[in-house]
Amino acid sequence: MSNRPMKAHLPRPPLPALLTSAFRPLPDFLILGTQKAGTTSLFASLGEHPSLWIPTCKECHYFDQPWKPSWVYRSYFLLRTRRKRLEMELGHPVQLGEATPYYLYHPRAPQRAFDLIPNAKLVVILRDPVQRAYSHYAHSQRRRYEPLSFEEALEQEEARTHGEEDRLARSAFARSDPHQRYTYFARGLYAQQLKRWMALFPQSQFHVEFSEDLFIEPERVVNRIETFLGVPCRTDLTFPKANAGGKRDKMSEATAAALRARYAEANAELESLLGRSLPW
Repeated sequence: MSNRPMKAHLPRPPLPALLTSAFRPLPDFLILGTQKAGTTSLFASLGEHPSLWIPTCKECHYFDQPWKPSWVYRSYFLLRTRRKRLEMELGHPVQLGEATPYYLYHPRAPQRAFDLIPNAKLVVILRDPVQRAYSHYAHSQRRRYEPLSFEEALEQEEARTHGEEDRLARSAFARSDPHQRYTYFARGLYAQQLKRWMALFPQSQFHVEFSEDLFIEPERVVNRIETFLGVPCRTDLTFPKANAGGKRDKMSEATAAALRARYAEANAELESLLGRSLPW
């Protein structure tokens, strides 16, 4: 199995973009996560909206990777002059954004995002944590990061990631592959993660959807997100099922039942936080 470090998906900005970063605006919205909940499909669909501008590559990883100056982040976005031209052509504002699903879970991401873009709108897609955990595990297997069985990985998760969150929280220059790769169970504790963000950003800046709804009624869910972002709703949008991962063995019923029991309290906390029932 590979021990190679994870890398951000977005390539280094070209030199002209770096040199003109002072003339590039910061994003208006972030898709925070969660991983394996349909954010890639959502990103692709929103990218086709004429009033939304997002980088061609998903996942900037600016707020969850070792600190870099803000001008590096600006260089990923379009020039203000180009944005103005687009707005003149369309007759209404253009919103800029990006999607990095690790943001929701990373301990330093909320404060870093608040310090730089406190007025940003925040979109969150959540998925049944049991299914999300297994999909995450299958993703790690495909990437050859994971030599263990799913049950073994769950059993060893705490030992493998011990101290990593505290280390990330203490240092702006730290990174952790175990924290990103092996947190199958912990990433499903959504209420804890949302509370960390909501301690800084007002709830009016959040829009939470469920991937179960997103894949059953993609147009309705995407339209709600478009309304939240302040752009016209489309009636002819496409919603590609991207990053599905192909066929894999099913999780055992015993493992699924054990995970449902472990998540029961966290799910109840999430329902209370959101003020609505969960679809799983």
